[in-house]
Amino acid sequence: MSVIFLNQVNLKMNKLNYKFTEPVIVVLVLLCIICAGSFHAGAQVFTAGDAVITALENNYNIRIARLGEEELRNNLTLGNAGFLPGVGLNAGQSNSVTNSRQEYLSGQINERENAKSNSFSTSVNMNWTIFDGFRMFNNYSMLSNQLKAGEYSTRLAVENTISQVLNNYYNIVQLNQKVKVFEKAVSLGEERTVIAREMLMIGSGSRLDLLQAEVDLNTDKSQLLDLQERISEASIALNQLLARDAGITFAVEDTFSLMPGFEYERLLKKMETENVSLLMSNLDIELAMNQLKDIRGSRLPGVGVNLGYNFNVQASESGFVKSGRTSGLNYGITASMNLFDGFNLNRQQKNAKIRIEVAEMQKQSYLSEFRAALLSTYTAYNYRLKMVEFEKLNLQTANINFDIAGERYRLGELSGIEYREAQKNLLLANERLINAQFEVRLLEIMLLQISGSILPE
Repeated sequence: MSVIFLNQVNLKMNKLNYKFTEPVIVVLVLLCIICAGSFHAGAQVFTAGDAVITALENNYNIRIARLGEEELRNNLTLGNAGFLPGVGLNAGQSNSVTNSRQEYLSGQINERENAKSNSFSTSVNMNWTIFDGFRMFNNYSMLSNQLKAGEYSTRLAVENTISQVLNNYYNIVQLNQKVKVFEKAVSLGEERTVIAREMLMIGSGSRLDLLQAEVDLNTDKSQLLDLQERISEASIALNQLLARDAGITFAVEDTFSLMPGFEYERLLKKMETENVSLLMSNLDIELAMNQLKDIRGSRLPGVGVNLGYNFNVQASESGFVKSGRTSGLNYGITASMNLFDGFNLNRQQKNAKIRIEVAEMQKQSYLSEFRAALLSTYTAYNYRLKMVEFEKLNLQTANINFDIAGERYRLGELSGIEYREAQKNLLLANERLINAQFEVRLLEIMLLQISGSILPE
């Protein structure tokens, strides 16, 4: 069934022209595992897979994260890292109208009024840094690491959103299961009310039994209305996560099957190598090292070359030169080196080393935190699995007890209060089993997310 689910996801994603990246594959495999036991082919049912695909397409957090990643991808260029030269074009035209009077030692006088002059110049220049202490290589590495961080951020947004979608989806599933339980309780309550009324009419019952039956029936109806309200609220919340009209109504799957058991050591190993938050902490260390390398590179000399072409034309109605034109190439090489900057580079280098140490300690802190979270979640998961088995047995006992109570009540051997007590025990047993199964499902999703389980074993 999981293969069918993944094929449907592939088909729908191809229609969306969606580019499959590693974060998406992570989520699709995760969902394939989770939804394998609960997939329904009915076209009228909005499945968990449908909810996930809709979230991948519409969710605002995912779309914002993708745009941020795209911006970082645009920044990863040789030019942005400093490998390529800069080329500039300059051009200018100037004009003037002047009055002049020149008197020479010989007594000659030159006088011009409204003398016009103009000048046109243009130049093309190229400046290229060919060595900067290997900082351009480090800049490219830093831009690459920033892009990886953006990809991990997108993956984190996807995983968090999918987790929220599945939690909300299966919350609706378990609420629907409780609705079915209380719908049956209402039906039994109506039957009990009819029996109590008939017994009152034939003189074998009491008015108190009838009133108590009606009170219990109204209590169950109130519980049913409360569940229906909670389903409505949960549906609105899910629609909001899917970034679609909050008023859209849909039918969900009626059951969900629990996954096979997990092995703690395998989950721990996967977490240490695949957890996206830990991967991001590794990148934080690399980015801090990039900053240190950049500071060290600034201690080395920088070498650059320049090349240019200039063209200039000028004309004047006054002065010694009537017109002129110049053109030609200019080229050269420059070198620079920082000899002393008030020990600022030493200070920056020490701070960069501190940032590396902080990033490494932060990674260890995250690792310790996730190990504790994994162990706590895994322990709770195992206890809840045992609780599910216990509640299944308890439900069987409650069903047998209620069937016996029902027969005795119809024969008049059991009071309405005792019958109601048996019914309440059955309702509570159903509710506890549903809650236990739902909690196991949430813990399954949490274990997969903490462990960073990308591919099935």
